[in-house]
Amino acid sequence: PVSPSTRHFYPGIRELSIKETSSIRKHFHFFINSFVPELISLKGSSSSPRKCRVTSSASSDTHKFELARGLKSLLDFVLYCCREEGRKKSSGRIHTRKRMRLSVFVAVYLSGLHAEAFPGKRLFGKLKDEIQQKTSRGKKHASKSAESCDSCENSQQPDGDYPPGALPLLKAATEAFTEAFGTTPTLAAQAPGRVNLIGEHTDYTGGFVLPLALEKRTVVVFTGGVVDSNAGECAVVSVGMEGGPVTFDAKPEALAPGDPFWANYVKGVVKQYSADLPPGKKFAFKAAFASDVPLGAGLSSSAALEVATATMLEQLHPPGGSSVSKETKALRCQAAEHEFCGMPCGIMDQFISALGEQGKLLQIDCRSNKGTAVTMGAGDAVILVTNSNVKHTLSGSEYPTRVAQCKAATQAIAKLHPEVTQLRDATPVMLEGSAKSAMDDETYRRARHVIYENLRVVSAVEALERGKFEAVGRAMLASHTSLRDDFEVSCLELDTLVDLASGFEGVYGARMTGGGFGGCIVTLVKAASAPGLIAHLEEKYKKATGLNADSFITRPGVGAGPLKPL
Repeated sequence: PVSPSTRHFYPGIRELSIKETSSIRKHFHFFINSFVPELISLKGSSSSPRKCRVTSSASSDTHKFELARGLKSLLDFVLYCCREEGRKKSSGRIHTRKRMRLSVFVAVYLSGLHAEAFPGKRLFGKLKDEIQQKTSRGKKHASKSAESCDSCENSQQPDGDYPPGALPLLKAATEAFTEAFGTTPTLAAQAPGRVNLIGEHTDYTGGFVLPLALEKRTVVVFTGGVVDSNAGECAVVSVGMEGGPVTFDAKPEALAPGDPFWANYVKGVVKQYSADLPPGKKFAFKAAFASDVPLGAGLSSSAALEVATATMLEQLHPPGGSSVSKETKALRCQAAEHEFCGMPCGIMDQFISALGEQGKLLQIDCRSNKGTAVTMGAGDAVILVTNSNVKHTLSGSEYPTRVAQCKAATQAIAKLHPEVTQLRDATPVMLEGSAKSAMDDETYRRARHVIYENLRVVSAVEALERGKFEAVGRAMLASHTSLRDDFEVSCLELDTLVDLASGFEGVYGARMTGGGFGGCIVTLVKAASAPGLIAHLEEKYKKATGLNADSFITRPGVGAGPLKPL
């Protein structure tokens, strides 16, 4: 039993319900009785759905909550293993290798709990070591790990004076420009995509996020300037996009969304910057874009396009460069996406693309629009991004609905707590009080995710700077669970990838990243384990879904800026 006060602070705690076959129940009981006998007892009837009462010798409510969360993760993993076995038409037993893998999962989770006095902590530490000695999982990748992880060869290397990976894009964009316009570009700029380590769907509620700029980017090459309003037009082309150059008149009153859709990102930014021009003036330019940020993968390909366009316009006016701050640049690009693309996004994507720093993550306060550089503490952790290759289109779909639900939750809480102006101001106690009865269950769960996600970001930043990667990993896994169950923006493919990554040796934590409904997961993993994890994800994800899982190791990269043209 859990006390009412604990439910205020840990609203996710709940009874475990098993709705599967007797074979699955048998496996679940086997693992519970084998690995946590000193902590819990498990009882239940044979009725379906089956309710299991869990009692614990853990001494505090915090320990009980951690145990319940661990058991939920364990159950999810057992069910996954059984489903996989079922597809093979096996006898229903989980074979030895999977038992070893699951054993490691349980031992790692329980031995990694932050409370030093947690009952059985020492036992599970020994158990983890014993099981790791017995299992051969990952050994076939050992030689590859030794060869490639010392220098992180999967991460892009710099090309002389250019940021990592920029030179091939610059060449591709220059070729496209010459082919489309019959001349050579004179200027160039770039802006990176991003991956968010933790802090999802908190930016448009004034909360906290922790992204890093990717070593993947959008490059633009161009010529042009500022002309009289009755002279010249804009023409843009993009490598990989069908059709010839897209032309439009850059007079503010003439700018409007249209086809193709990708050009709306460019038009929206042009309109934002046109306000800086003297009366009777407008932009006129020719530009070619090239990008290696995957489209629809939740890595902010749209923000990279917008910020690259803004960096281009800052070079075109005034002569010698623009005095617009990086923060203002990000806000203008956000406004462009709102107005021309129908996406009510927060500030995170444009902010990190404009302000990213080499080697550092950026904790962004999305209310004050201020960023604090965060350096990963000493250790062997690297960041792995894995694309599910399930495309997502958020505009005009579930994303605006989530924004509206968060606003509704804020209003409900603010009626009782006037100091709450954004959901970021709300606390768990406020949410669990009278405000809960003023919301429907769906709105309540949306608010619960945002409130606890902000707390997870703050704790993850502190742990990251101290090199406490286990704590960061726990926060990432809790974030994914919340995004899946409370915010409901995950999908089967993302859940499969997170399950596969979480059970792999050397992984600290994994979660979906980006808006959701497809896209990527981000994993914090030991450097030596990264190549083996990549191979593991490729093999198992293909087997489970029929899709390819494309992974790359990344380091925090530089933000947007001019490039030297070829």
